[in-house]
Amino acid sequence: MMQNAAEMQCSVAFLDPQVFTATVISHQPSTVTQAIKNAMIQLCGGSDVLISAYNTGGHWVTVIISMKYKEVWAFDARMEEMMKANKKKPKTKPKLTHRIDVNCAQQPSGTFLCGFYVAFNMLKLVGDIPIMKKAADFKAALTVSIEDLKPVREMLCEFILKETLDPKGNFYSAFYL
Repeated sequence: MMQNAAEMQCSVAFLDPQVFTATVISHQPSTVTQAIKNAMIQLCGGSDVLISAYNTGGHWVTVIISMKYKEVWAFDARMEEMMKANKKKPKTKPKLTHRIDVNCAQQPSGTFLCGFYVAFNMLKLVGDIPIMKKAADFKAALTVSIEDLKPVREMLCEFILKETLDPKGNFYSAFYL
């Protein structure tokens, strides 16, 4: 994903999804704060956009933190469920506006493809961020075919083959590169 952003000359920072989970936010908020600070330092005056996959506890969503617009945008492939779950008002006023009603590709009901939809939305967002002024500027298709997810599968396979598997190991095959 970072390579795609660099190729598109999109200056964004990415947060580690292992740090950016509901569990870590609840039990180790300083870890998340430090990760966000580190990502902001990485930006060094370039873009003011942080992107991450966020695990709500059994489901993944794409999150954009826009410092320039003081907004957090949540792109959820199961938006209806998120809207129902977030009806209650927060006890304190957040420093950033939270937008959870952002249109994005919606996964079919009963599927467990949220991770693929997160990656798909992130790829689309990386291309659109340079021209976006607000979350509503993101023009995503609301339906996505399995064929549309092919670039995500290819990117994941390439990462596993190049970055994870030992080229001398049993499971490595250059055929897929």
